[in-house]
Amino acid sequence: LVRLDGSKLEVGDRVVCDNHKATIRFIGQVPPTKGIWLGVEWDDPSRGRHDGCHEGVRYFQTSHPKSGSFVRPTKVDGGITALRAVNERYGLKNDAEAGVKTEELFVLDQYLNPVVVEMVGAKKVNMLQSQFNKLKKISMFDMKVYAAGPEGELGRLCPNVTDLDVSSCLFSSWERVSELTCQMSHLKDLNVSENRLLIPKDPTSLSPSFARVQNLTLNQMNITWKEVLAICSMFPALEELHCSFNNIVYFADASSELKGLKILDLMTNNIQDWNEVLKLGNLQRLETLIISENKIKSIFFPDCSPTEKTAYFPRLKAFIIKRNEISCWSSVNELNKLQNLEELQVAENPILRTYNLETVRQLFVAKIGNLKLFSRTPITYEERKGAEIDYLKRFGSEWKLEGGHRDSAKNHPSDKFVADHPRYQAIVEKWGAPEDSELVEKSTALKENLLAINIFSPQYPDRGTLSKKLPGTMSIEKLKTLIQRLYKESTEPKLKYVSHKIANAPEIELDNDMRQLGFFSIEPGDTILVSW
Repeated sequence: LVRLDGSKLEVGDRVVCDNHKATIRFIGQVPPTKGIWLGVEWDDPSRGRHDGCHEGVRYFQTSHPKSGSFVRPTKVDGGITALRAVNERYGLKNDAEAGVKTEELFVLDQYLNPVVVEMVGAKKVNMLQSQFNKLKKISMFDMKVYAAGPEGELGRLCPNVTDLDVSSCLFSSWERVSELTCQMSHLKDLNVSENRLLIPKDPTSLSPSFARVQNLTLNQMNITWKEVLAICSMFPALEELHCSFNNIVYFADASSELKGLKILDLMTNNIQDWNEVLKLGNLQRLETLIISENKIKSIFFPDCSPTEKTAYFPRLKAFIIKRNEISCWSSVNELNKLQNLEELQVAENPILRTYNLETVRQLFVAKIGNLKLFSRTPITYEERKGAEIDYLKRFGSEWKLEGGHRDSAKNHPSDKFVADHPRYQAIVEKWGAPEDSELVEKSTALKENLLAINIFSPQYPDRGTLSKKLPGTMSIEKLKTLIQRLYKESTEPKLKYVSHKIANAPEIELDNDMRQLGFFSIEPGDTILVSW
């Protein structure tokens, strides 16, 4: 059994059959039929019929009860070499379209009819790419590459490659991948996602082939964390690791294999227990941790008190935990224990529904003292000041009831209050304790929370000053729509406001449509200035 290039197909090799990938587990006869059969294990178990046992005879063993099948050799494609793939994708094309399949380049119009898109500059791009000695980035994605090809040939052809993508190919083992990468002495980024690669008994024996690789992507490879660590032991210079879509549940200490790691992406696995994540907490150089799209319900650092800093994740600056199940503010308090946390992304967690989005953002800012970027939006000095002062007022009554006092000698808040509001005392020391007059509970009735404001446009002096009562939760975007109706203007207005409390007060621009009136500290009696 041979491929088109004459190389022999063997047990353990990877093949494609009807656009589905599989691993050969058996080659031979299956009585009473005649001829040679391939026993394969499908990557997609639903394609199979059995576990390698047929009519009471065990021919091979699969990892899934129904992922095995028998297919004829003529039905499978054993792939091509990397050398051929590079020539096919980047080699000089003689046709006018430089190898671009123009019939596949189209968009749908409003009637869902295909409209051909012209590829401009394809010939020029092909001319540049065909200069193999200048190629730095090579992608063989889904090109059915199974091996490097003739020894040393690709390295001589493309000596300056720094970025290699062999995802969704037919490599069967890390040895096969290493035969390719050992020819690329400048390689820094390697993507082997969507492959099924056999790990050698001594992974470190392949380290010379990956000596300079800093960024490794292992997405959708059906591997455990134990296997991830075995793989990473081959990469002595590793700084960035992506392991998404692998159904990883459990972790183990990785301080040896990942000692230089700065970025770790564990998005879309099956992580449920924060205790498992804590096993990664001794990664001394880790700066970014991405664990979005998992099932984590809470965050905690048990090694210190509510007001102390944790020893876990000592250099972590960016934490991305979108689309999990975080619902309690105690988890946010715990994040303040991180020594260097500056960026946080928490989109689509239940906690965001506990208050309106404006209040939620203010609470995150107030509770995490070092935070500089929340949901990819910078936190300004003014925003932090406002959030922390509002936090003092919001929880000031509770603080007093639990033993808080403006006199430091009498200030003894309860352990429960400190656990619920670990930063409160630090904020008091920063801005001063709230006045008693600021602690009056505000009514939640809408009519008692309306802002009586004035609206004036110098371009419409004859309209005079309009008086309106508006909710503090109204967004600037909705206010602009209201003003367009009031002045019967179709274009979007520019808004500024002036405080009535300050003589010759400066005009403050309302420059964020998504913000609410309350964000800008607009008070009853203030004036909105309108211009077009």
